Amino acid sequence: MLKFAYGHKSHSSDVRVPSYGDLTETFPPRTVMVAMDGSEDSRFAFHWYVQNIHRPGDRVVIVFAVEFHSEHDSRWLFSFTESVEEKVGGSLDKERARHLETVKKFSKLLENSKILGEVNAIDSKSPGEGIVQAAKEIHASFIVTGTRGLGKVRRTILGSVSDYILRHAPMPVVVCKYVEKKGCEK
Repeated sequence: MLKFAYGHKSHSSDVRVPSYGDLTETFPPRTVMVAMDGSEDSRFAFHWYVQNIHRPGDRVVIVFAVEFHSEHDSRWLFSFTESVEEKVGGSLDKERARHLETVKKFSKLLENSKILGEVNAIDSKSPGEGIVQAAKEIHASFIVTGTRGLGKVRRTILGSVSDYILRHAPMPVVVCKYVEKKGCEK
């Protein structure tokens, strides 16, 4: 609900101007999703959001796509030197520890910025799909993401997460490309 206050009178009609009192009453609360992968570009996108469009009352949800990396290729499943359970269990424990560290790092980012929010890890066949699905589930007002600026060939072969989000998200998307500028952190 936008508040108005009466301003100066002009030609016998009232001129209405917005009142800039308590912004939390002026604007409805928003749920903002910030897609992060731990790269410098995603950190820049988070800081850009904080410095340029964050409003008190925003609910910020940092989302990162969990990717499990094995130290072994598919042949390790057929090894008879260790049981499969030991190999899989050890590998998964390492991955869980790595993802827990990521959650702590992103939580600290929120804390240092004095923003209340949460960090969610998502598992999906592709990071872009997972981010878009998570944004729908939390009813995000918009998504903020960085871009690594892949070249045309690499983007064509690998795909671009930010491009996928931009094309498939049903809500507005802010794609932040790092530009070295005074006053912006990376």
